[in-house]
Amino acid sequence: MKNDLTVKMKEVRELMDEKGFSSDDSSFWEKLTLIHSELSEAADAYRKGADYYKVGEELVDALVRLLHLLSILKQDPEQLYKKVMDNNRQREKRWNTERGA
Repeated sequence: MKNDLTVKMKEVRELMDEKGFSSDDSSFWEKLTLIHSELSEAADAYRKGADYYKVGEELVDALVRLLHLLSILKQDPEQLYKKVMDNNRQREKRWNTERGA
């Protein structure tokens, strides 16, 4: 079995369904907010000096929630990732910024 984002998304979806979390598109805003919350937790952990492992755990929590939301939207994360990365490879260096990030 391939170990790509689509496989991971299916794994996440199965777990979320098994644990009774909503997986219909009426919960879109809630899922988006939960992704934001996980990213905020990562930022807060970093700000408070937590080790990088803890920060990484919070980032992976966000990834899990992203994959769950993509499953709800019936999107293929591997295909989307490849398309976005191909588009980004075509962009100029430090595109769309004046100061860079």
